[in-house]
Amino acid sequence: MITSTQPVTIGEPVVVLVDPVLNGRPFKDACAELGYPVVGVYTIAPASLDRMSADHADGDAATLYGSEPIDLAGRLDTLAPRVHAVIPATEPAVHSAAVLADTRAVPGNPLGTARARRDKRAMRALAAARGVPVPRYEVVRDLSRLPEAAARIGLPLIVKPATGAGSHNVFLVTDTGRLSAIAGADPCDLFGNPIDEWLVEEYVRGTEYAINTFSHDGRHTILDVWEYRLPGPGDYDNPYWDFVQAEPDPAIEKFALDVLDAFEIRLGPCHIEVKTGERGPALIEIGARLPGAGIPRLWERHSTFRPYHDTLAVYLGREPAVAAAPPRFAARLGMSFVRNDGPPGILCRLAGLDEVRRLPGVDTVFQQARVGDLVPTTRDLGTELVKVHLTAPDGPALTRLIARVRDLITVDIEHE
Repeated sequence: MITSTQPVTIGEPVVVLVDPVLNGRPFKDACAELGYPVVGVYTIAPASLDRMSADHADGDAATLYGSEPIDLAGRLDTLAPRVHAVIPATEPAVHSAAVLADTRAVPGNPLGTARARRDKRAMRALAAARGVPVPRYEVVRDLSRLPEAAARIGLPLIVKPATGAGSHNVFLVTDTGRLSAIAGADPCDLFGNPIDEWLVEEYVRGTEYAINTFSHDGRHTILDVWEYRLPGPGDYDNPYWDFVQAEPDPAIEKFALDVLDAFEIRLGPCHIEVKTGERGPALIEIGARLPGAGIPRLWERHSTFRPYHDTLAVYLGREPAVAAAPPRFAARLGMSFVRNDGPPGILCRLAGLDEVRRLPGVDTVFQQARVGDLVPTTRDLGTELVKVHLTAPDGPALTRLIARVRDLITVDIEHE
């Protein structure tokens, strides 16, 4: 079902932002600077949408809600005849935005490979068909068939929803006894949409990287490379511990460029996650949109790159500033996540945040939980207790700053 908050037709040229939730406000600010009204199109399930951003529609000239791209396209035709750009603002928007852009013949990445740039089933199939290494995998609809798929793939393995994000509902399986716990998993993905199929895939041991890129007319720029660092050498299903800008790695960067070409990325930002296993790099995920976790905020504050303005420019058919020169960074960027790795419990003490805020190089402290809260086990992005954005002159200094932050923050949880 499609609903609209405004029944009137917008006669002037508009920019359509699809799922402008976590990145919504800065995108809307960039549109306002250029004088474009925004039509917000929201495909995220209503309950999840309100949880992520209760004020998500603020700044919209008109707002559409729905889940079927073709229905949304028809409603948009009536509401806004003059659409100049359609931009995927958040993870679930990638396919829907491509459909809307195609119906309006405005700049966008090819529709034929759009689903593969979002849905992990299509992602794996396209990668395999075009020679991009991916983990061995099977697709399972009925969770009762997990043991059969696990026997064929082998342990350890990862089970995750085909349309998930942020490590929500991602399970590391090291023995078959753990498969039964997945039956009680949240039946919806991070965005509140029902999970119809799961991926059962080989666990790739190795360092995990996120490569952020920007493309214009098929020409690609590597923006930066981030490394996921964990507290120990063990296998994991939640990578959010320390996340830091890494030194350039020609092999990783070339792999990312090959991925962009294989998935027919022609314009805009892209976030690629890779693991470097024994057989070399393997593609874990690709998303044709800006990265999450607050990375664009750090770019805006500590580099020459203006992610929202350049994304708007390229989707308007203009040359973005980053096409002329790669971004220059004033500091090495990073972030740390303070987690509850034990069972759920009551947060009794969370100390040291004021001291952390005063440290040179601490950009922002995001406190997700308060004393007295019932805090879940941290399994995904957004359920951490605290996230700290950091800057330092170089990699070693960033590592020292992260250690100091972890020394200062102390947590006591009364577990159930």
